[in-house]
Amino acid sequence: MSSEHERFKKMVEDSQDVFWEFDENANFTYLSRKIKDLLGFEPEELIGLNAFNLMSADEAERVRRYFDPISKRHLPFKHLENINIHKDGHEVIIESSGTPIFDEEGLFRGYRGIDRDISARKQVETFLRESEERFRTIAEMLPGAVFELDLQGNLRFASRRAFELFGYSAEDFNQGLNAFEMVVPKERALARDRMHQRISGEEVGGVEYTALRKDGSTFPVILNMIPLIKGHEPVGFLGIMTDITERKLAEDSLRKSQELLIETQRIANMGSWIFDAETNQATWSEEAYRIFGVTPQTFIPSYINFLNIVHPDDRAFVEETYSKSLDEGRETSEFEHRIIRMNTGEVGYVHLKCRHEYHPDGTRSRTVGMLQDITDRKKNELALQLASKSAEFANRAKSIFLAKVSHEIRTPLTAIVGFGELMEDAELTTEHRKYLDAINSAGSTLSLLINDILDLSKVESGELVIKQEVFSLQEHIKKLIDIQKQQNTNKNLSFDVSIDSDVPESLVGDQYRIQQIMLNLLGNAIKFTEKGSVDLAVSLAEKSGYGILLDIAVKDTGIGIPTGLQEQIFEPFFQGFDSRSHHCGGSGLGLTISQSLAGLMGGTIRVESQEGVGSTFHLIIPIQIKIDNRSENHLPEKERLHWSGPALKVLLAEDNPINIQLVKAVLENMGHVVTVAENGMVALDTLQANTFDLMLMDIQMPVMDGIDALSVLRDQEQISGKHLMVIALTAYALIGDKEKYLKMGFDGYLSKPFTTKALVDELVRVMPRENFAFITK
Repeated sequence: MSSEHERFKKMVEDSQDVFWEFDENANFTYLSRKIKDLLGFEPEELIGLNAFNLMSADEAERVRRYFDPISKRHLPFKHLENINIHKDGHEVIIESSGTPIFDEEGLFRGYRGIDRDISARKQVETFLRESEERFRTIAEMLPGAVFELDLQGNLRFASRRAFELFGYSAEDFNQGLNAFEMVVPKERALARDRMHQRISGEEVGGVEYTALRKDGSTFPVILNMIPLIKGHEPVGFLGIMTDITERKLAEDSLRKSQELLIETQRIANMGSWIFDAETNQATWSEEAYRIFGVTPQTFIPSYINFLNIVHPDDRAFVEETYSKSLDEGRETSEFEHRIIRMNTGEVGYVHLKCRHEYHPDGTRSRTVGMLQDITDRKKNELALQLASKSAEFANRAKSIFLAKVSHEIRTPLTAIVGFGELMEDAELTTEHRKYLDAINSAGSTLSLLINDILDLSKVESGELVIKQEVFSLQEHIKKLIDIQKQQNTNKNLSFDVSIDSDVPESLVGDQYRIQQIMLNLLGNAIKFTEKGSVDLAVSLAEKSGYGILLDIAVKDTGIGIPTGLQEQIFEPFFQGFDSRSHHCGGSGLGLTISQSLAGLMGGTIRVESQEGVGSTFHLIIPIQIKIDNRSENHLPEKERLHWSGPALKVLLAEDNPINIQLVKAVLENMGHVVTVAENGMVALDTLQANTFDLMLMDIQMPVMDGIDALSVLRDQEQISGKHLMVIALTAYALIGDKEKYLKMGFDGYLSKPFTTKALVDELVRVMPRENFAFITK
């Protein structure tokens, strides 16, 4: 028994499998030495350890669900696959078999069994299964028609795809088909020649033909064949024919796209390039060669050759910037530099941008880039910078000059005005009193002139700030009446003031600038009126929520303004048009400043005048109503105009925030959807990405004004065949302006500020009447 036991023990220890025993709680009581090869543990390390501790929590749970029912009935188990964790942490797939252990009294005491490493077998099984699945998938997805031919071209076998591709049935195949009949007649001789070449052992490769279907339709194919050899003699061919219709269409589309890309790059002065880091080869587009002044025939694109084109003073910068982007693993790199064109020696500027692509291990695979010739832009920028610096210098010099002149003039002026006031109480002769009046009048005129010049300078430099504070318009008008009362009395003019009852008492705005404009308009009216009257009328032109549009009109019966000069009166230092206007004096800056102040507050000034009859100046300005929760001043609701057609998508091109707020509120109250563009360039970009029914276009905007934007839009519409209705929305409201803008190509015209009725009327006029209308409710 002893020798037999030793033989059995040796057999166990020499076995490639692991022998084990564990008690009724699954704690190991014995493990053979092969456990070291299987899981990396010495047997002594695992004695007393629970078998499930060698598994992950999920795996232990799965095996327990399988194992527990067996253990309760103490049945043997075979080929139980489970995953154990090796000592170094990797997973080992094991196949376990075991039998229960019972003591002499028949009580269950555990299990003994064998573990076998089946990781390699499972890998093979997985590989075979995946290979089989791949083969099956490829076979099912194979697009080509597989066939077998004899030496005469007769079909001996054809796949299902072949019948589908050529429109034949199995019955046609049984009656006999020849492959040459499936090629258009003019290419059959070529097909036979290629077959004989393959028989003679020549490498023909894939050959393109025009295939012929049973119904007579044709399509392009590519045919690949290999000869079938039997006993060193060819007996036929095995081939695959693929429909390349889509490829041909794609090639044609690609050719057209390449032509379009070349033409687009030429127009945009933009080239492209690709550098393959693995082959160390670069590819440039046609336009890239042109920008650098080289040709593909004489120039090999490479990084070193590219650096030779870079301006010598910029090479260090280019190398450092490009290398730094690679060293830091950046995805993109972008910079500008100078070049020297190889064909002309001319210095140019390019904007270069590239994208680096990397392998998972961090090494670069390739770089794709673009470069744009920005020489003209750079020249313009340099010229603009020079002009800007010159303008800044001139503006700074002007400001210094104005400050100096103001200071130097105000110092003696103070003495003139002060001593003139002191002399008012002195006993003077009639002649001397006349001299003093002249001195005082000149001093007052000079003070006003200095203030006008400084205000104009602030407006031009953007330094003048519009304040928002609560004030009473009625109180300001009373002050204005008191200020102008003596002048009216001296000229024996009647003075009438009317304020509509729906004009609110408390407003929010810049009261002093509004007063300054009104004082200027009233002063001019009195100055240019010898007899008759000067009237001031305030009315409510529009109300939208808590915002209103005031119309402050100053009317006189003075000399009037000729039609041809009504636009010039708002220009600086314009003093009139005949001897009477020059006789009235003034600096010629009042209306210029007033118009600028009105514009800063979102309003405007317009004039109605007839020579010899009189003038009416309208200050039309948007302003807010002060709302007091305890005693809200409700304005009586006017009749509202409603849009009865569908909601329009409106693009508003406007740069003034107050005007944007007003126009947007009016349109949205009608139910329209409004998109805002702050200048003409933004408006054109917005039109590229969106569709609109209508555009309201301001004329004077930064970057690109309304006239230039309309010109570009109408040129684009010549190509697209579309037409967008565009209404000019402008503060230019002199006689003839409407006709001028309509002639430019605008469909409609609205002068600022406008009423809702005027807007709706213009919308109805320009939009198709069968689709849009408005009704009054």
